[in-house]
Amino acid sequence: MLQVFVTWFHVIAAMFWIGGTLFFSIVLIPSLSGSELPEKQKLELISRIGKRFRFCGWHSLGALVLTGALRLYMNGIPLSSYGTSLFFKLFLVVVVVLLTLIHDFILGPKSIALSRQRQGPHALQKTVRWVARLNLVLGLLVVLAAVFLVHGY
Repeated sequence: MLQVFVTWFHVIAAMFWIGGTLFFSIVLIPSLSGSELPEKQKLELISRIGKRFRFCGWHSLGALVLTGALRLYMNGIPLSSYGTSLFFKLFLVVVVVLLTLIHDFILGPKSIALSRQRQGPHALQKTVRWVARLNLVLGLLVVLAAVFLVHGY
């Protein structure tokens, strides 16, 4: 029964992180880009929502790491093709966490600070967007790797 709960919580945390990332890239940013709001208001809205999601997103990533480790402990780590697939998934998870760190604590804050100082777009904004998009794609690949694991590939 504990394994079912841990797996359920693991999936919920993944849904939250991926869902939030999809919301940002598919709903929020494009909606604000086409909005008639002043740039300063757009920036403040992105900053406030980003900080709130960063708090929740890091908790979901933490839950993913914790429940993933618990699942490994409860199931053991078989040395087979499953182990290879698991290693690939865990490698992707490490890259996602590193990119999230860079996005949330280095590039994102620098971009917000630059935007507050200047009028109009700047080069770092594009970089921040591409890092976020890459991170989303990698996150989706983590989910795909998880599906492969569940089906024994």
